[in-house]
Amino acid sequence: MKQRGLKGIYTICIACALSIFMACEENERLVYALDDRVYFHETEEVLSVEKNVWEKNYSFALQPSMLMEDTIYIETWLMGRLADHDRTFCAIAVPDSTTAVSPTHYEILNGVIPAHEYKGYLPILIKRTEDTKVQSVSLYLEITNGGELAAGNADAIHFRLSWGDILMRPAHWPYYFGVYSNSKYQFAIDVLGLTDWPQADRFSNGSEPGLYTSAQLQLFASQLNEHYAEYRKTHAPIYVDDKAEEKVEIHYSPET
Repeated sequence: MKQRGLKGIYTICIACALSIFMACEENERLVYALDDRVYFHETEEVLSVEKNVWEKNYSFALQPSMLMEDTIYIETWLMGRLADHDRTFCAIAVPDSTTAVSPTHYEILNGVIPAHEYKGYLPILIKRTEDTKVQSVSLYLEITNGGELAAGNADAIHFRLSWGDILMRPAHWPYYFGVYSNSKYQFAIDVLGLTDWPQADRFSNGSEPGLYTSAQLQLFASQLNEHYAEYRKTHAPIYVDDKAEEKVEIHYSPET
């Protein structure tokens, strides 16, 4: 009786395992039957932690005066299988969330996921115009189901690109510089000769060109405050916001 009972339990276990295996196989067929998709995947380092970003600024004011247009590449990622050829996808402007005008200010080009790659890009041709010397414009993008790849996760198919012929917040404004303002940015450019400050990850020794460790960024902040103290001995104050009722002079620290 005991042996017969063990055989019964063994038979039940085998049946359950087969059922699970067949269910998994069926789920795999369902997963692979889905269309390959694409979504935005722009990131930045903040205090050595990588996070997703959903907007990007570009300033023609930092470029040579003869540059009248430029192409911005927004990073995207593939959901699905690799292919042995380049594949395209499409994006559109969301009208009620876009201030830029096509084709005066921009052109949306076809996105590309290169062969054998998960990472791709959406190129946007942006243009330098007279009106952007006064005010920036923005383009709110949405990946659509045109092209060879469909739109991916609904939470990751929108992205805002803003640009102008004026100073705009750079892609990496250090935490150690405090609250961003155009006046603080201009002073930092004048003193440091830099226009962006991407932060190295926590494992970096600071040797990578164009990346800055936390210690280097804190040193930059200290240098900026020292230069501003010298500047104030012979010049009028520089305010965070000239239009504010209560004017505050620029200072570089996390609290300001």
